[in-house]
Amino acid sequence: MKTWFDWMEEYYLPQPQQEAPHPGETERILALVRRKTGLEEAPPLTRQIPVRRAVRPRRLWGLVAAAVLAVCLGTGAMASGAFPWFSVGAFFGADGRQQAESLGMPGEGMSLSQTKDGVTITLEGILDDGSVAYIPAQITFEEGRYDPALNYHPFATLKPTNPLQNGSGSVGSRALEDPDPTDTTVPLMLTADHEGLQAGDTVRLEILALYGNTEAADGSTSTAWEWEGNMTFSFMLPESRPAITVQAPADAIEPQTGVPIAQVRLTPLQVEVIFAEHPADSQVRDILSRVPISLTMQDGTTCTLPEGWEGAGHRTAEGSGTGLPDFDGPCYAVRCEFGTILAPASVASVIVSGIEIPIP
Repeated sequence: MKTWFDWMEEYYLPQPQQEAPHPGETERILALVRRKTGLEEAPPLTRQIPVRRAVRPRRLWGLVAAAVLAVCLGTGAMASGAFPWFSVGAFFGADGRQQAESLGMPGEGMSLSQTKDGVTITLEGILDDGSVAYIPAQITFEEGRYDPALNYHPFATLKPTNPLQNGSGSVGSRALEDPDPTDTTVPLMLTADHEGLQAGDTVRLEILALYGNTEAADGSTSTAWEWEGNMTFSFMLPESRPAITVQAPADAIEPQTGVPIAQVRLTPLQVEVIFAEHPADSQVRDILSRVPISLTMQDGTTCTLPEGWEGAGHRTAEGSGTGLPDFDGPCYAVRCEFGTILAPASVASVIVSGIEIPIP
């Protein structure tokens, strides 16, 4: 059985091209294009879909040809409509959809799916906050391959399609609420960092493997199942809001560690605190990863993260020797998700370990 280190070695090797479309995929894309352009009446739907602008007839066959070419090359992606809020809205908070639309980041629906060795992976949509892409996905197992006792996660990366373009990122995953735990489908939310890339860039999500973990009583995990996938999905980053980056005052020093606070960055989904050092001491890094962070809103209310925010996500720490956007040099970044979507302009200040950093 391959270990995690084996997968890491394979990460640096050239990855195979996306496998050819499965039988009937080309016909499905053609039918979808015909429906979207008005040549074929769409089947009855149980939910509303947004109205599309008419496409000029003289461009029709160009679109059809492009769709077929995208399928044949295995690198294209077709949006299938609106972002699937009906299935993942709870992940972004009760009013997440309205907030996203008001901020001009409604997300896009996708219908990208591949099957290999009894496992099907489907990407359902993408919502982008400017630095992280949130991608609801499903893993579906053929009969006899699914073990409900395991927690399944992918080992994946995100890269620009253009090899000359800078920017790439890691891909994490979190389990979503399963509407039917008796079936063989596992819903996940993939979170893909894409520092250096922006809306309109075409990216490549490479799923190199899946693994199933067991969790012990002490919280430790061990891998009980591994699967090599080598699936590649290509799509375009949707519209997003640019992050608000604020330089911290020169005397902003984290009191427990003495590490300077360099910046705070706000997006509609998270706040990131960037420290101006990357400490070699793991205990110092651990303290920085747990620093208390809170927001003071324009209306005077204060929200402590993550404990004080409904549905707040976990906090992650990331080390970097090459810097982050708008910051050069060694640094250590702590990211805290809100658990909902908000307008960065509604934040008056970010408080880190008792130090207030005003947001202009």
